[in-house]
Amino acid sequence: MNNHKLPIRGVWSRTPAEKWEDALVSGNGSHGVMVLGDPVNDTIIGNHCRLYLPQGNSHKIPEMAPFLDETRKLIKLEGYKEAIHFYYEKAQELGYQGLTMSDPFHPGFHLYIEADHQNYDDYKRSIDYETGELCVSYQVNGKEYKRRTFVSQKTNMIYHQLSAGEYNLHLKQYQHNKMEQDSFTDGNILHTQFQYVYSNGGYDVILQVESDNLTPLNNRAGYHLYSESPILIAMEIVPYQSSKDRAIRKKPLHQLASYEELYKSHSMVHQNMFKRVNLDLVTDSERERSIDDIVAEAKQQETISPVLLEKMYDAGRYMYICSAGELTPNLQGIWTGTFDPAWSGDFTFDTNVQLSIAAALSSNLLEGIEGFFRLIKELIPEFRENAQKYYGCRGIMAAIHASNSGKHFHWNEEWPLHFWTCGAGWLDHWYFEYYRFTGDKLFLKQEVIPLLEEIVLFYEDFLVDDPDGTYRFTPSYSAENGCADNAVQDVAVAKQVLQNLIQAYRILQLESVDIEKWEYMLNKLPPYEINEAGALKEWLSEKEENYNHRHFSHLYPIFQSREFNEESHPEWWEASRVAFDKRLEAWLLNEQGDTTSTHGRMHSALCATQFHMPELIEDIFHMLVKNDCFYTSLMMSHYDHQEVFNVDGNGALPQVIHEMLVDYSHNRLTILGSLPSSLVKGEISGVRLPEQITINRLNWNLQKRKVEVEITSAIEQKAEIYLPLYKKAKLNRTFISLQPNQTKTIEINL
Repeated sequence: MNNHKLPIRGVWSRTPAEKWEDALVSGNGSHGVMVLGDPVNDTIIGNHCRLYLPQGNSHKIPEMAPFLDETRKLIKLEGYKEAIHFYYEKAQELGYQGLTMSDPFHPGFHLYIEADHQNYDDYKRSIDYETGELCVSYQVNGKEYKRRTFVSQKTNMIYHQLSAGEYNLHLKQYQHNKMEQDSFTDGNILHTQFQYVYSNGGYDVILQVESDNLTPLNNRAGYHLYSESPILIAMEIVPYQSSKDRAIRKKPLHQLASYEELYKSHSMVHQNMFKRVNLDLVTDSERERSIDDIVAEAKQQETISPVLLEKMYDAGRYMYICSAGELTPNLQGIWTGTFDPAWSGDFTFDTNVQLSIAAALSSNLLEGIEGFFRLIKELIPEFRENAQKYYGCRGIMAAIHASNSGKHFHWNEEWPLHFWTCGAGWLDHWYFEYYRFTGDKLFLKQEVIPLLEEIVLFYEDFLVDDPDGTYRFTPSYSAENGCADNAVQDVAVAKQVLQNLIQAYRILQLESVDIEKWEYMLNKLPPYEINEAGALKEWLSEKEENYNHRHFSHLYPIFQSREFNEESHPEWWEASRVAFDKRLEAWLLNEQGDTTSTHGRMHSALCATQFHMPELIEDIFHMLVKNDCFYTSLMMSHYDHQEVFNVDGNGALPQVIHEMLVDYSHNRLTILGSLPSSLVKGEISGVRLPEQITINRLNWNLQKRKVEVEITSAIEQKAEIYLPLYKKAKLNRTFISLQPNQTKTIEINL
């Protein structure tokens, strides 16, 4: 009988993975691992967050600043098409090579494991989200075999255990024309060196194999193994920037403890992160069912499947724990099985990175968000070069695509992404939010303010005056929906940056003559406009609205900055709702819409939480399920039908669930603000909110019309209780007083 321990918090399947996208996945924020194939020919793919293959492209930004005035004249007199053409021609004259993808994310190694048997049955494979362990089990003639894998949070290595038996294992020879590979064995150490052709960098892969008997293979980099006890394989990827930085190891990595000892020390760390928040919608018996059965059943239902929703929620946090730490998740998290990933599998900053980290703070995963800050700090010098070379400005301008380089080369006439200048300000949103969640004033002073000041320096040099005295953003681009002066996201981000900088100085009681200047700049930003249909305009200029689009850039004040709500600015709020409805009609709910992108659906859902639209959120969850936007691991695809492995939706989905259950902005604690009626009861715990609030527990039962909230604040403050879906609820629109570190329990009758 198969004694495979099925995960309660996780997924399992009876079907082997035939492609890398459907693999079991795990990681620790530096290393990632993927397990796929069948027991006869299994594959382990090792990944590392630093592996981006240099392509040998030119890395010289053209000196375009001298052409800015002429470009602006053309925009004003002839329009953007002519201006973009002029700008592009000048760039090419200066040697610009055209739209260039960033260096692609690539796998570190493929390790193939061949068993001595051919027939097997009772196959199961699983991911335990709670511990990060992957498990494959099967039987051969009544004998059980098991393969277990995890990436250690303690030793920063990948471990794989095979049942006793006979195997061949070998590394794939990549034979890539941009990388040289050389392998050798030394006892039970298999060492492979990878040298990049177009840089001085590369990486080493070191495998240590613990087996009763092992013999090096003659024709491949690997071993023949035979062991009467379980076999342990330890794997490590060591990147380096230059050959002098290489750490060559010929001796064992260390004296390996047993798999169980290594796993125990790791799982304590992983479990601690995973259990900081918890969503309970179903029983353990429901959770133990195979993901294949759960998904098949969910497709037949007209309402949300609570068990699948809970697993989607857990999968999102699992992705983040695995992928964030040393850096932040890229488009594929920390996993790839190809040298040619979509959009290079890079860090894409015009929506994808932001969605992938959307739930990091509310899930109390501060270790991961530190990786985001580390990445931005590494890219800042090249962001400065972007600002200077393209616009002659001080400060910083973020590239839309980045990996080994933060220089902006991803643009041409069709995709004028170099005209999108608000990226750095959007990235800073997470810096100031970190302060709001933690109250860390040292971080505010040392990290947030310097970044904000550099962004404002760019605006000081970039913005021009209109005759009416307001600023004009020209050129301007609403990603990725077209060009026209004064894209609303440009204005909204600049407003948030200036407000945050002024507020930071006041929080820290810092005196500066610049505060008056920043307030003056803030007052010069153009006001939002409403078109003849009553919708918030996407551009504050004469440009026809295009509602059939996957990006929601102009609704930045709704889903991201929370600049206003229905009480502070009712006209803008209502206009934003009209604009959102038109986007839904033309794109999200339109079968003829321009794309099926998961990131567009996630931004739709984040807007829906703010507009208190539970039915729409339920529809979006259904779209993801019925259109096969998940792989077996519940990692997501960018398009329908499992097309393009892409995890930004995973990062955003827990935030959607947090916001639909409990949310905080404008001193208002919104409870069950967008809860679909089909989720009759449940409980969530550990969610963190801005202003140092923690929801220790939120329990709801719609049948009994009862809600109980247990809340703690690190600081003294007042908050308004708001239940927009339950107007007659007792305590609705009531203020509560919170004392520092004192738990308060609120019982509400709906």
